[in-house]
Amino acid sequence: NSTLAGAAAGTAELLVMQPTDVLKTRFQSIRVATHYNNGILQAFKRVISEEGFKALYRGTIPVLCIVGPRVSLQYLGLTLYKPIFEKLEGKMIPSHSSAGLAGICTGITQAVTLVTPLEMIKVRQQTDLMNAAHERKYRGLIQTGSLIVKEEGLFALYNGLLATVARQSWGLVVKFSAYTEIKAMFERASGEPDKQLAPWKHMVSGGLANILVGVLNSPPDVVKTRMQDDNKPYKTTWDCVKSMVKNEGWLSFFRGSWLRVIRIAPGGAIQFAVYEQVAAYLDKANPSAL
Repeated sequence: NSTLAGAAAGTAELLVMQPTDVLKTRFQSIRVATHYNNGILQAFKRVISEEGFKALYRGTIPVLCIVGPRVSLQYLGLTLYKPIFEKLEGKMIPSHSSAGLAGICTGITQAVTLVTPLEMIKVRQQTDLMNAAHERKYRGLIQTGSLIVKEEGLFALYNGLLATVARQSWGLVVKFSAYTEIKAMFERASGEPDKQLAPWKHMVSGGLANILVGVLNSPPDVVKTRMQDDNKPYKTTWDCVKSMVKNEGWLSFFRGSWLRVIRIAPGGAIQFAVYEQVAAYLDKANPSAL
């Protein structure tokens, strides 16, 4: 039930928020960011005028392949790992740490099994600008993946793995912990902790949690994008981090963070509200699964 509800939540989030993800990726790219120095609104206008509205949905297929299974894994991980750690709270681990530890385990699972290769394909498509002949190098999911493997080798699909593991794990620590605590506040305030919360309360909890994720999880997200960009000037993830600090300063780790907040805060509100409603519906429809 959690897997199906997560897939529905991730798909709903993607359909609404994909254009901001495209711009976020371009702002983070050292190669492409110089095209967008006049703010977010001007960037939207430039992309539409030069490449058409469809350009705002570049990389949708790999993102769809990422978001649906990734969010399914996210909620599956929450329901799988969190009860294990809850049994250890106050004994082997600190109280209120089960959600965060579940986030770490889920993030590692996501990054290793699925997210890194698909993020690689997504970044290449989203930062692929038209050449003088109005042609693009990367044109589809299979063609992009095949071209990367042909030109750079199979392991190139796992460029930025460490940064992706850090992004997924740390992001889910913040996300699960914040959502769990904010949701618990609403439940205590209602006086009926066993009653299903109203959808807007799930939306507020998810949106606020993802604002924290957007800011606190920006550094590994930027490093991941840099490592997966075409013609990247970095040999390793650590080399990327050192180069950014030396040449661009610490604030470079927060490039595109506003777009990221704009992207994932409403996305988190949509995602958690859809997840909670679909999961509740499936539990009622299939009580034997409880």
